[in-house]
Amino acid sequence: MFSAVIEAVIMSHSTAEKRRVFLAYRSLFSGDNSNLRQAKPIRKLVNKHLSSFRALIKDFGSSKTVDILKALLEVRVFESDLQAKIAFPELFQTTPSRSVQRAAFENEAARSEAEALEELASGGRINDYNDDEGVEELPNRTIRNSTVLKIPLLVESKVPSLHPAFIPYNVQHLILVTTQRLLEECCFDFAVKWAPTIVESKGWDCAEAVELTLWTKTLAKLCDKLPADAIFNNSEVPLSTVFSSTDSLRHSAVHRLSTSAHGIQKMVQCAILLAVTLGDNTRAAILELVEAGLDRRIKDMKLNKNFLENRLDSQLQMIREQREELDRKDTEAVSAMFREDMENKALTGSILETSVREAFSSHTQSESGLETGNRALSMPDKNNDDSTEHAGESSEGADSDDEVVIFDI
Repeated sequence: MFSAVIEAVIMSHSTAEKRRVFLAYRSLFSGDNSNLRQAKPIRKLVNKHLSSFRALIKDFGSSKTVDILKALLEVRVFESDLQAKIAFPELFQTTPSRSVQRAAFENEAARSEAEALEELASGGRINDYNDDEGVEELPNRTIRNSTVLKIPLLVESKVPSLHPAFIPYNVQHLILVTTQRLLEECCFDFAVKWAPTIVESKGWDCAEAVELTLWTKTLAKLCDKLPADAIFNNSEVPLSTVFSSTDSLRHSAVHRLSTSAHGIQKMVQCAILLAVTLGDNTRAAILELVEAGLDRRIKDMKLNKNFLENRLDSQLQMIREQREELDRKDTEAVSAMFREDMENKALTGSILETSVREAFSSHTQSESGLETGNRALSMPDKNNDDSTEHAGESSEGADSDDEVVIFDI
């Protein structure tokens, strides 16, 4: 029965149409939304997020989109990766060379981001705060010639890659700035509860009064002086690392460092760990929702990139085969030209040789005939001599008697 439903879904719409809808709505129809089966609630959810999927709705129309979504939901492709792999295996497949290439690009992006942060630190962009001093404003400068760092990817490859994945910068900035604000509020509430005298002495009357890096540095030094139940560090990460790990989040937000999607996800994960460590489960839960949504979108981008790269590889392979076939035809055409030219040359030579030999043969025969004639003319004729002698005698006789008529025969 279940296989019959899958077959019906496959027959009703093309694979390309279902794949496009699946990739577009994969994140939206996750969680509880993956359990929807009726057309009405599906249409309601689609209409609610119409602006985000305007291009797809324009191509397919609302009714067709809802129809495809309903069919996909019935076979559980949104709630089960196994069913998704059965329905769209091409999205989850990748070649070993592509896997190596992607890992190399991800590592290169992480290295470049770390170098950018190190450049900020070594260049004096990140100030060392003194607990006894007030809040120091950071100078408003940019990194070299741009406020957004362009990550140089040094990994060389003849085939272009879509990795590492990046989200739009305005969304990255929204995530990092909001996360930074939540952590500053988290630190302020913690300090008010466990170290009120420091807050009062510094004049920190709100979370916005202190930057995140100063908050974490201050709280890290207070940990040894606080009650044991003030800190919740159940992870294997050292407490000093928990506090310092959010520095990159602050620097990326303030200095507008373009960061890969995985890099942003790691920053949010560090923020969650800090919030949990400070006992702020409410803000930790908010950040977990952000991280979960980011994780889903990263997976969606990965599937999209898998499909696009695999399609490119297939197209390039086909082009290579066509190019090889064209090269073969090119070689054959050139060879055919020279071969036929040699054949024509040989044919021309054969015909010319025959005509020349015939010409020489007739000329030789003519010369032979002339030589024979000449030899015949040059030899004395005895009969003619005798005739001449007789003719002389006759002439003499004629002279003496009557005139003799001589006929020239």
